[in-house]
Amino acid sequence: MPKNRKPPIRSSGHARLPQPRPWSANQVRDLLTNPMYGYGIVLEPADQVPAAIQLFEQQLADEQNKRGFGFTLQELDQRFQSFFTSLVEGGSFTRGNDTQPIIDKETWLHAQQVAIGRLARGEPT
Repeated sequence: MPKNRKPPIRSSGHARLPQPRPWSANQVRDLLTNPMYGYGIVLEPADQVPAAIQLFEQQLADEQNKRGFGFTLQELDQRFQSFFTSLVEGGSFTRGNDTQPIIDKETWLHAQQVAIGRLARGEPT
């Protein structure tokens, strides 16, 4: 091929995929407040799970303020697992088929720990 010529542009025949939209704050918050993502536990109705978790986080923040120190990840794990069980046993939610979590449990719990700490300080989450 002569030096002046550019190689032909070849089309792959595939249409360009649209660029993914950035996550909204609400989508991130829902991810961080749904046990499906950190535990693989599917609770139904799914659209009500984040609100239930956020209410529980507020209860834990109030307890944290009363006791004067934060929760360890192990304590949070025990508390959240008991809470998930109580939601099902109380009839508020049903448990669907478990799924593969997309983040590890420790990361999910750490996000709860941060949110609880913020709530305990009166900050928004």
